[in-house]
Amino acid sequence: MIVRKIKPEELKRTGELFSIAFESQMDNTKSAEEYYNEIAGNPKSREDACWQERWAAFADDDKTMMSFFVAKPMPVHFDGHRVTMTGIGGVSTLPQYRRSGGIRACFQASLPDMYRSGVAFSYLYPFSTAYYRKFGYEMCCKRQLYRIRLHALKHYEVSGSCYLSEPDNTFLEDIQLIYRAWQDNYNMMVINEAYEYAWATKTNPARDQEFTYVYKSADNVPKGFMTFRQIDEPTGRNISCSRFFFTDPEGLKGLLNLAASLGGDHNYFSFFLPADCDITLLLPEWSMGAASCEIIPHGMVRVINAKKVLLLSRYRGDGRLVISLTDPLIHENNATFEVCFQKGCAVSVDNTEKKPDITLGINSFSRLITGACGISALPYMDTIQINTDTAHLSQIFYEKPVLIAEYF
Repeated sequence: MIVRKIKPEELKRTGELFSIAFESQMDNTKSAEEYYNEIAGNPKSREDACWQERWAAFADDDKTMMSFFVAKPMPVHFDGHRVTMTGIGGVSTLPQYRRSGGIRACFQASLPDMYRSGVAFSYLYPFSTAYYRKFGYEMCCKRQLYRIRLHALKHYEVSGSCYLSEPDNTFLEDIQLIYRAWQDNYNMMVINEAYEYAWATKTNPARDQEFTYVYKSADNVPKGFMTFRQIDEPTGRNISCSRFFFTDPEGLKGLLNLAASLGGDHNYFSFFLPADCDITLLLPEWSMGAASCEIIPHGMVRVINAKKVLLLSRYRGDGRLVISLTDPLIHENNATFEVCFQKGCAVSVDNTEKKPDITLGINSFSRLITGACGISALPYMDTIQINTDTAHLSQIFYEKPVLIAEYF
């Protein structure tokens, strides 16, 4: 088996492979050269712009593509810093080559390459958490799915108004401004490029029956937006939000008022919020099925460069901690690091032979350092060895605002 990044003339084959593997249609009438020129010459997404970041496994002839995935680099927020994360997507294997180790080989080759390229994290949405744990990924972000009966909503006293995004006025700048408020406050949030707002520029609610509304305060400050469509469920005609963002409580209340106005035609309204955003007391009724809230896992993270991440992490107060890591795929992470920090920032991260305060694998470290969980989770992590007071560990491992909104 041969594993490498693809060549320009192989780009079309990755599209065909994905289409066959997932039984989805593809227009493959263009030649390989035409397909490449269209994607690389006029990228319409980050995946197009990063076409060359496709790793593939080939048979020994170096021509027969068996498996591939995209490892597209994207800037994300982490503890007040902008770092590079690779989003893993398009993971595909032709049926006749499944269980042949093609994807495993791609990870074995790509992860060390990511380290050499200066990447800090990698992220993916798993079909199986057990499968991707083999490669060092661990559960990270989680979201709250709120489902509210529209007649149970009250009217909130806000003075602003909601505006529908339409082709002649998309409110693109307002949408970008609202999204950036979340982007800057949550670890793992992708720092979007212009093409990641393409959906907003293509809005056509009358044609597509997908509606984006922007809430603005009385002094014309954008404070929230949501995108939704009608879905038919056993409970009737309901509203499902694919995007729901706000900058403050007024923005949230303005969006809820608009949702309530649809109560004559629909029964329920559903939307996602970050795990740290608790609006329980804002909703007037929870009994008899009026409202519910469900925690939904939302992807897996992997630290690529442990030393870099430790240098950039936000700590609590002053202190010193010795951390021993094991990583079966990136040998540079197999080390014991002494972390010294003052006023919440790392002063130094050095390799050491001192006795570790904590020994853990890259999976658990990835979940803890991003802030997806705190020290209360340590007793349930079987592979961790602790040689210090757990309260001391809370200076580095504690819950933080974590969210990712982009799919790949």
